[in-house]
Amino acid sequence: MGMIYSVAVNNHASHPGCFMVFQNDPTQLAPNALSLAWFVRFSNPGPNSRVKFQWSVDTGFSWAETGELQPGAQFTPTETYAPSGPNNKITLDCNRTYRFMNPTQGPEQSRFYLAQSAGIPARSAAAVGVTMGGSTVYAVQARPNQNLAISPNPKYFLAYGDYQEGDVIDASAIDNPLELRYPPGVYSLTTTLNADDTWDQPESLAHSNASRLRLLAA
Repeated sequence: MGMIYSVAVNNHASHPGCFMVFQNDPTQLAPNALSLAWFVRFSNPGPNSRVKFQWSVDTGFSWAETGELQPGAQFTPTETYAPSGPNNKITLDCNRTYRFMNPTQGPEQSRFYLAQSAGIPARSAAAVGVTMGGSTVYAVQARPNQNLAISPNPKYFLAYGDYQEGDVIDASAIDNPLELRYPPGVYSLTTTLNADDTWDQPESLAHSNASRLRLLAA
C-alpha cells in the first residue's frame, strides 16, 4: 500500500450538505475523460462537527456499464483491477459480457496501462475508469482497440454540496472548490468550511493541533 493522505474538515456551514473529494485533471487518462465524485460524506454543520477522509495513492482500473458517460450519470464499478508486482497492464474484453483479462507488464513500470480489445462494441455501454485508494477517480467511454496509459500526478480538491459517490461531474462547474495542496513531507491537512461558504486555508494537522493547544493554554 502507498502513502496514506488525509484531510479533516470542520463543518461550520449554514446548512447540511455533502463533502466531496475529487481530482480535476481527467485528461491524464484521455482527452474526453470525466472526473467522478471520488469520496463523499454527508455532514450536519455544528461547532464540533468534523469529517475526515483518507486514501492511499495506489492506482488501478475499473469498469462499469454506465450507458452514455456524461455529467449526472453514475459510475458504480462492476469490476476493479489492482496491479500487483510488475503487472501494470490490464485488458478489457467483451464476449457477451465485459471482463478484465490478461494482466501483464506494460512498457514502463512508472505508468499504468489499459488496453481495450477488438471485442468491445463500437457503441459501448461500458465505461472504464482509473482508481486510486480503491475508488474511481476518472472515467471514459470504452471503445474497441483503444489503449490508455496514465502517469499518476494527483491534484486534490474539496467541495460541499449535493453529491453522491460515483457521480460523473463537470469539474469546471463545481461551485467554490478548495485545492488541497500537500507540501513535501506533509500527508495530513485540516480546514474549515465557514458559515459564508468560504474555506480556511488548509494547514498541516500538526500545525492545527499546535495552534489549538496554544488557544487552550491561553
